[in-house]
Amino acid sequence: MDNGLAKTQLISKGLIIIFMIGAIIFSVAYMGQRWSKIRDIRRQGDAQAIIKALDYYYSQYGVYPDITDDDGDGWDRSNDTKEGGANFLEPLVVAGYLTAIPFDPRNDQLYYYQYKKFEAGEYACEKPFYVFQVVRFETDEIKHGYGSCPNLDWTKIAPQGFTAMALE
Repeated sequence: MDNGLAKTQLISKGLIIIFMIGAIIFSVAYMGQRWSKIRDIRRQGDAQAIIKALDYYYSQYGVYPDITDDDGDGWDRSNDTKEGGANFLEPLVVAGYLTAIPFDPRNDQLYYYQYKKFEAGEYACEKPFYVFQVVRFETDEIKHGYGSCPNLDWTKIAPQGFTAMALE
């Protein structure tokens, strides 16, 4: 009888341990998915704030800001780690339209923000324009944004992200 009781207690303890391990695994997977959504919500909020700041800047100065940290391809990126650090859209901070230089929550080689100002005639757009992109979201609940020139649909450059484009 003691042997049967011991087996029952051992089985109960084993089931409790298995349940606890399962709960931990479920929690880690669930929280990982939640953090991805939370980071995407921040990305959407950052995009709205940046676009609004760009509009205010344009209202005050009549042009969109030039890039401040060109690494050769013309894009100002939030994940730039070259000498001097990321200066992503610093003119918006200097003008007081943003409180800090924006950056993606992950801000690595896959997840970052980018901005570029183009001259009239580029990609057959008649006026100067800017393109801002959240290059990639982590979840599928995304809005691709807007912006195209006759020779290029800018939303296709960041298909898993968000694009905003405006003409001067």
